[in-house]
Amino acid sequence: MSEKSFLSYLLFVLTSLFTMACQHEELNEQPPSDSNIHINGENGESGEKGNNGSSEGNGETKTLVVYYSYTNNTEQIINDLKTLINADIIEVEPVEKGLNYAANNYAIGTEQLNKIKNNPNSESSYPAIDSIKVDMSKYNTVIIATPLWWSQMASNMQTFLFKYGKEMADKNVGLIVSSHSSGISGVETDAKRLVPNGKFFTKSLWINASQHSQRKSLLEQWLKDIDYTNLSSNITSTMNLKVNNQTVKVNLTKNTATEALLTRLKNGPITYTANDYGGFEKVGALGFSLPSSDTDITTEAGDIMLYTNNQLCIFFDSNSWQYTRIGKIEGMTKDQLKNTFGDGQVNITLSL
Repeated sequence: MSEKSFLSYLLFVLTSLFTMACQHEELNEQPPSDSNIHINGENGESGEKGNNGSSEGNGETKTLVVYYSYTNNTEQIINDLKTLINADIIEVEPVEKGLNYAANNYAIGTEQLNKIKNNPNSESSYPAIDSIKVDMSKYNTVIIATPLWWSQMASNMQTFLFKYGKEMADKNVGLIVSSHSSGISGVETDAKRLVPNGKFFTKSLWINASQHSQRKSLLEQWLKDIDYTNLSSNITSTMNLKVNNQTVKVNLTKNTATEALLTRLKNGPITYTANDYGGFEKVGALGFSLPSSDTDITTEAGDIMLYTNNQLCIFFDSNSWQYTRIGKIEGMTKDQLKNTFGDGQVNITLSL
């Protein structure tokens, strides 16, 4: 080999080693194929992803798991997690399919992250993701699972949190991060910026390359460390609701509105007058205001919602509007609810 050829070969080797040292921080595997299994359900022909419905309507813990996975490692973690907890699971996917984030030393991912960093408050800074349909008001706990890219949260997950992070106010928020070797403090910073009023678990779970094969045991220990069973309970308490000489139990959702309502009920029962509205609800003014955190909600039979801070709506059927969830009367059908509340004006008494 000539001296010129040897120097060219040496330069090639050094360049390759440098590129390998600077690679992306999620585990070094090939990107998933188009046949990669999606855990989330599909919602008709709208192109919107829905929840898989594992915890709806049964009074159990209401947890949402949201994940993005480029190399399949985060998805493997979630596959193990769903054997340990009852949760609805949604996968975040970019609109533009087949992007090779690993090409040119992860140039695409770096460009996306820099765009977010330069203007984090603009929606246009975030890469487009497939439309996702989720009612955050149904959940008390949200677990976010994401890879680490250049010590930051992967850009596609940042898009999801930019859209929904404010709706996670007062909810328990957990963070699971998959990386090659780097620490996750930058991802935690991104999460708290995008979910400014979330109640983050006392510790995040970091699973790096050397620990990936032990991921299930690490998940089990993490759930114990954060006291997941108690933290994720969606029902803080119950209250009694009396109408037309019948008393039903209401399971209360955990939020600032119900906490304020419970405080008032400790001083004694509250009675208010309610009237029919639209054929699908009874609504009445409480006579005082409660703190609201309204989100777009499509109601179900038995749902109790706070409207404009001071009115309670008790639903016999569905309606879509902005409400704050108060609780639900479980185990009663639409017809049973209508028979219990009757027609016209009624007096309703709430008590502990």
